Amino acid sequence: MKNTREMIIKSAFSFYTKPVFSNISLSMIASKAGITKAAIYRHFASREDLDNAMYNCVYEDLYNILKNFSSERADDGFSIVEDVIILLMTNREYVYYLISTCNEIILDKFLLRFKGMGLSLFDNLFSADGTVKDMEAYKDAVYMACNILYFQIVRNKIIDCMDIGDKYSEITEYASKLNMFIKKGLGQDVSELTGFRLASLDRMCMESIEGVPAVNKVFESVASIVKEKGFQGVTVEAVAKGIGLAKSSIYSKFENKAQMIQSLIDREIEEMFVIMKQNINNARNNAERAYIMMETELLFFMKKPELFTVGQWLQFQNTERIVHDDCEHERLFSTYFDGIKLYDVYPELGLPKEDFKIIAFWVLMMPVFLYMHTRKQNMTPEVVQGALKDIFFMMEKGFKRGEI
Repeated sequence: MKNTREMIIKSAFSFYTKPVFSNISLSMIASKAGITKAAIYRHFASREDLDNAMYNCVYEDLYNILKNFSSERADDGFSIVEDVIILLMTNREYVYYLISTCNEIILDKFLLRFKGMGLSLFDNLFSADGTVKDMEAYKDAVYMACNILYFQIVRNKIIDCMDIGDKYSEITEYASKLNMFIKKGLGQDVSELTGFRLASLDRMCMESIEGVPAVNKVFESVASIVKEKGFQGVTVEAVAKGIGLAKSSIYSKFENKAQMIQSLIDREIEEMFVIMKQNINNARNNAERAYIMMETELLFFMKKPELFTVGQWLQFQNTERIVHDDCEHERLFSTYFDGIKLYDVYPELGLPKEDFKIIAFWVLMMPVFLYMHTRKQNMTPEVVQGALKDIFFMMEKGFKRGEI
């Protein structure tokens, strides 16, 4: 009985070697497992019950690594990071299952679950009400998690595009190199970035965002619908009603709601890139260029938080173009940022190829990941911007502290 249950779970995970935003039915899982749909119900009362079992697999495998942490050894944190990277690389379906089934990948849910499972590592991270108590540790966790997830997805995409295998020895080598990169950062000189200089760059970025118009009414409508009815409540009729238009007027310009919103997001992204490019012209070195990109992006999204809600909603649309085709964003990025230097020496990441865009999008991903978490925690803009600075310095020169 146990073997059949495990086979069902393994078969369900097998659909998630890439992001999946269409429904994976129990019939499909039964067919993959070579059993009947009725046989699944002998082990799981519902699809929700099966999903809970799949989440538990992820939690338990991560728990078995994290429980080995010892605060008495300074290197334990980084050795555990390497073990986590190997686990997720050898079980890539874990990451894609979470991406495909969660509204958003928020660390808090995982860390609180591990705390509930008895991991003392997270005892002081959160208060009883779930708010962050140890901000330093929280920033470290956000930084590490973003690195692990971002570079895994990049590596998987490269391997799939190049159609090459992924041997265990190559995975362990990659884990070791990425772990060292997380620990050491880009290794750049940031001595010129004094507090006075950072304050000057902050003022410049803030002034550049002040004139940005409010978010498009479509985004306001979608965000309002999601808040009231959830992601599934977003329909063309509901969006049209929210912005005071007839449904036919939307269909006259776009094939469907996802295409409409994706088109609007592309415009917003280009607007942000234009501002970012202008701000970068004031940078004195590689590190300043990276900081300006991060600060401008953070301020832009803080002014238009509805873009986050809409972006999450798009995940749920069964549209291959949205999920897998990021050519438009890459085209926009190349238009504005080709030739911009962010580093002197390309870091050793253990990836099958080197590409400037990998580091550039890493720089752009970190503020998004940070804001996604701090927004959930209702942190003040001052706290969020302070956290961004700390994470920026981790990216440039590694961890501030000798241990995690």
